[in-house]
Amino acid sequence: MLHILLFAVLLGFWALLSGELDWADTHNRYLMICGIVSCALVTLLVRRVGFIDKEGPALRMALKMIPYMFWLAWQTVVSAWQVAREVWRPKLAVDPSMTTAPYTFKHELTVAIYANSITLTPGTLTVSIDTEKRSMGIHQLTPGGEAGLKEMHDQVARLEPSGAAATQEPGP
Repeated sequence: MLHILLFAVLLGFWALLSGELDWADTHNRYLMICGIVSCALVTLLVRRVGFIDKEGPALRMALKMIPYMFWLAWQTVVSAWQVAREVWRPKLAVDPSMTTAPYTFKHELTVAIYANSITLTPGTLTVSIDTEKRSMGIHQLTPGGEAGLKEMHDQVARLEPSGAAATQEPGP
């Protein structure tokens, strides 16, 4: 059932973005068939990998992603401004360093979202993920970004399904 729902959501999203819904035109018919085949292949791949079975709450998590994406977009703008300001100063204030960012997530999907969010934010890059120590190696352009990592951790923790988020706080 979830696979059919995933296919319908993907197809609806494709139709919304493409705007090509005229079956009479041969070119549009070809694009529509490609869209349907693409959505079907993604659905079959997700089913084959067992993503929905393994990360069952992912569909519920998708609704929580909408406000998170707006928050992440704003953080990206703020970070881009800060990096540009640091780089364009007459006296370069860039001091690259490595830090670790512990995480308390229970789902692999949430860990991936956190790591990718760090990498998407200008001035930071996720270099490694240690699943045994439950921490990530982060390269940062300027020191002192640990507070931002903590805030991002808390935002991503809200995405985890109810009862799945760990109660312990990430350490320094």
